[in-house]
Amino acid sequence: MVYPEIFVKKVIECTKTEIYIGTGNPNSKILIVGKETATDVENKAKGDELYVRFQNEMLQDFKENATKWNLNIENLLHVDSIPNWKGGKDSPLTSNPLFPFKSLHAKELKEGQTWSKYQKLHDLIFLNNLSSVKEKEIDFHNNFFLTEMNSSPAKFTRDADKKGIPDRKKFIKESVFFQNFPIVILACSNYINGVEIEEIFNVKFDKQIGNEKQLCWTHYNADKTKLVIHTRQLSTNVSDSLLIEIANEIRSFLKK
Repeated sequence: MVYPEIFVKKVIECTKTEIYIGTGNPNSKILIVGKETATDVENKAKGDELYVRFQNEMLQDFKENATKWNLNIENLLHVDSIPNWKGGKDSPLTSNPLFPFKSLHAKELKEGQTWSKYQKLHDLIFLNNLSSVKEKEIDFHNNFFLTEMNSSPAKFTRDADKKGIPDRKKFIKESVFFQNFPIVILACSNYINGVEIEEIFNVKFDKQIGNEKQLCWTHYNADKTKLVIHTRQLSTNVSDSLLIEIANEIRSFLKK
């Protein structure tokens, strides 16, 4: 796999500072920015031993994100070379940021979980289809790159430490790698506002789509080569109709 030079430079920079970069395909055209990585090392969900171990592994993955990317680059690692992730209390941690928890099946996710929504959005964009989502392994990492607006992991948004969000916005704005994506989905609700979106991504507001709480807002740059969509966090009560609206906007943009 060929890693983009702008991504390699970002990884080198973040390895020195231990700044979280993200997961997925760095060659993709679509960047999704969520709220924060969900981890529950305090076991607020009161899970069993396996649950607690998994949450600690997720936090470890977050902290070692840049280091793992650096190893991928050094080894020119391709998705096909990543072993399948196997859950269980005796399994080693094998998650890789290029394709986290590879071989995880969609049926193992609850309908409201964020990854379930990402998979639905992926299939609507690239297959124009929702019907096959539960019949396949999760594969949206092949065509999305994911990062977070908040650099502090938390199980629930209400408990998250949000002091670092302004620095994270500056990090994204000043990053050639993040700015290079032609399509950006800001699935982080009120973590960012319209004025900030225009200033960070050099775009202008275009239109509002949807109704009631199922809304998104589109933004384009001057020559319509960059699309930024701002919407709510893609989890829980996000409707299929909103995902369809977002996918339609992206498909239309990709055809130009």
